[in-house]
Amino acid sequence: MTVPEVPKWAMPWVPPTGHVTQEALRALDRPLLAWPNGEFDAEEYYEGFPASEISALEREVRKLGTRPTWRMERVWFPDDEASAEETAAYEAACRDVAGRLIVPRCLDAYAMEAYAAAGLGDGEDPADADLDDEDLDEALAWAEAGVCVLQQSLPWPFTDCLPYSELDNRPAHRILYAYASLLSRRHPRKAAPFFRAMVYSNPPDNMGARFTAPGGRRS
Repeated sequence: MTVPEVPKWAMPWVPPTGHVTQEALRALDRPLLAWPNGEFDAEEYYEGFPASEISALEREVRKLGTRPTWRMERVWFPDDEASAEETAAYEAACRDVAGRLIVPRCLDAYAMEAYAAAGLGDGEDPADADLDDEDLDEALAWAEAGVCVLQQSLPWPFTDCLPYSELDNRPAHRILYAYASLLSRRHPRKAAPFFRAMVYSNPPDNMGARFTAPGGRRS
């Protein structure tokens, strides 16, 4: 398959070739729904920032002007506050993916499996974890599968905005950050475009991707 050249701010294409990814896509009944729901005005957003505080990366984002914003369907991963009915509904929708029971459209499930494989708990950054090669391989496989489900669900190439302020979009940012952070442990240069794409898709950068993205640090 030949992937066309895309703008540098688009999320890179991840070939869906990994074992976990292929199992996830086979179990996927349909992609997540996604639809345009507004606009992001870069000039309006950045006009309140002193020029000296805007990074080189943010200046490039600003040049793109106004872009459409999107909202995604969200499949909730049950937490401690989930009702018995919500948990039962999630479990009923689970499928076997690489020996784990997950809902194939639940992006948070892939992030949870990736962090579990890496031995990470809530709030722990993969960049600081003590990982051996085998654990990193497994963690990356799960994060990669989640990113491939995400890229099946958005237009290609995705050059618009996916605001973190929209609650339903947050799993997309979490799986992207998990994948980029884990990938950076092995291939920092391959991970950099993912961090950059996260800033382009969500200029407020709630995940702090700009601190690793090329040109993202502010002076």
